[in-house]
Amino acid sequence: LQAEEAVVSTQSTGLAFNGGKDCTVLLHLLHIALQRLNLHSTKVLTVNIETDEVFPELNNFIAQSVDLYRLMMVNKKGKIKQALFDLKHDRPHISAVLMGTRSTDPYSAALRSFTPCDPGWPDLMRVSPVLTWSYEQVWRFIRELNVPYCALYDAGYTSLGNIHNTLPNPELLSEDGTTYKPAYCLADGNQERAGRT
Repeated sequence: LQAEEAVVSTQSTGLAFNGGKDCTVLLHLLHIALQRLNLHSTKVLTVNIETDEVFPELNNFIAQSVDLYRLMMVNKKGKIKQALFDLKHDRPHISAVLMGTRSTDPYSAALRSFTPCDPGWPDLMRVSPVLTWSYEQVWRFIRELNVPYCALYDAGYTSLGNIHNTLPNPELLSEDGTTYKPAYCLADGNQERAGRT
């Protein structure tokens, strides 16, 4: 959290937020950091990269989060690379983006908490405060602090992609085969993406 506070205090930081559990944790950590810095009225510049294939429940949760956390939401359409270029063009003072990436995410094992974007990408620092968190730690944080989260997680989804590549996690199917347990009931965090196709 101290590293996050240092970045936030520069006023040159944005937050990538797609409504998933990991960036929800990050958003709440950022909220705590702003409270500690006595920046209660600060509106956080937040970037959401929109697609046409997103779950309606996810869009609803993002809208609720904008109100709850007083976010200054910037919506960008298309691929993440172009969206970040557009962000940097529109707001050249932004030098870092807070991301809810964890090391168990695809292509993320080699990342560090502070990792510059790859060559050919915008000149931005990727800041990943929850990089080393486990699946279990994410859910412990959310539940112990009563952090609001997307309703899909209560319907057995454990990793959210789009409506075409995401199903409830089969590991959470009830014994009678008719319902799914909530995401926080998943016993093995290594099966987090078992519902992704």
